[in-house]
Amino acid sequence: MSYNRVTPEVIEELKSIVGAEHVSDKPAVLAAYLSRSIMGIEAVKPDVVVRPKYVEEVRKVLMLANEYRIPVTPMAGGLSGGFALPLIKPAGILLDLSRMNRILKVDPDARYMVVEPGVRNGPLWAYFRKNYPEYAPPIPDGAPPAATVVGDALERGFTIVTNKAGPAADLVLGLEVVLPTGEVVRTGSWALPGAQPFYKWGLGPDFTGIFLGAQGTMGVVTKLAVKIFPHSEHKDILAFGFENPQDMIKATMMVLKQEVGVMVQGGNWWLVPTRLAEENPKLADYQYWAKLGVPLWFMNFELWGRDEEDLEYQRRVVRREMEKAAQAGIKVREWKLHPRQKKSRLKKPNKIAIPYAKWRGAFLFITWYTPWMEAGDFAEICVKKMEEYGFPPVFWVASIEHGREAICMPIVCYDPTSPDEIERLREFNRDTTEMFIERGWINYRPDPYVHAPLMYSRATAYYSMLKKLKKVFDPNGIMHPGRLCLP
Repeated sequence: MSYNRVTPEVIEELKSIVGAEHVSDKPAVLAAYLSRSIMGIEAVKPDVVVRPKYVEEVRKVLMLANEYRIPVTPMAGGLSGGFALPLIKPAGILLDLSRMNRILKVDPDARYMVVEPGVRNGPLWAYFRKNYPEYAPPIPDGAPPAATVVGDALERGFTIVTNKAGPAADLVLGLEVVLPTGEVVRTGSWALPGAQPFYKWGLGPDFTGIFLGAQGTMGVVTKLAVKIFPHSEHKDILAFGFENPQDMIKATMMVLKQEVGVMVQGGNWWLVPTRLAEENPKLADYQYWAKLGVPLWFMNFELWGRDEEDLEYQRRVVRREMEKAAQAGIKVREWKLHPRQKKSRLKKPNKIAIPYAKWRGAFLFITWYTPWMEAGDFAEICVKKMEEYGFPPVFWVASIEHGREAICMPIVCYDPTSPDEIERLREFNRDTTEMFIERGWINYRPDPYVHAPLMYSRATAYYSMLKKLKKVFDPNGIMHPGRLCLP
């Protein structure tokens, strides 16, 4: 499919829509948006950045782009690295939605909020602590304060209540979406004029899921209605150490079946040193960390109680199940965390993901979903393959909805200035993707170079229907071309 470049005449039209100060084609500005790592290492600089404030501005920009067949890439926080950027030339318009940053509604009775795509974790959490301290918004855990709730929801990500309530997509009650044709569509009960977004399933077949995981290929989400949850002041974290991932997964499942804990996540000891600047070789030696009490593999259980009595009950449940695991032959020990460690892990928004760039200069999350009881196999394969390709075998895993599934993630720390390391990273990704798809595991956010082609080459019926839906919502194919192997 062919696309047109952004001409000076188009830039003038864009300025007339959003204001001259919110349109830029300056090389320095375009380069500032270009980034590698986190979720993808391939990207192209846009031809122009446009920063709308209102839905009507988004609508006019999309109609203009549709008329001239100019590609459009929408982004909110832009913290998905290369995945928030264009893939093709001409790169077209990068639609930066960060100015759309209003918290439009909080309904503490129906327990949902309505936010725009530019609402970031830090300000949102502060707003709730000040105005609705008894409730918590489902911000993504581990993501920086500048990440957005809308971005996490659209990517079906991991929140502070994922072990209790499921992935972020399960919390969505409705969307407002601007299509490239200029149509504005609402989903769920919101689709009925005058109705509130209290009921996800709406007026008939549910449209919401078409835009979740679509990576901006179907339209631009301008509002999100999403559940909020009771927030407790009675919290604790218990941690347990294991000698291997299989034992960790089996013992943790015993706890998960008791349905306690809002977040359950862990991994291997490499999660500790790779958050530090690489200055001393001893940091890469496990014996150094073993003397400090760090287990080879560990699992954290974040507990929120209604009161201290309920919190103590949850502690007893976790310890009881771990004792049962020990009696069944699993080598497990409680890892007594320092109060400062607990305080750091309980802090929201948690910045735990940011420091991984310190180890080699950059990091890539390659995230997959598996059945919980297969996460041990996934971990063993990842560790072996990361060592084989010359990367520190950093591995993280978390429970979704009390162990109904697992979100598994090798964190590849690499030198972004080394062509050799980047090529080895690509080969690692391709090699493991072939193995994981063979096992029936699902990539969290399929990249257009490895995951999507390999996945859709097998899921041919699904891919055929996806292309038909793309044609319905985006007939000229201007929305984020190349993502999900879509033209």
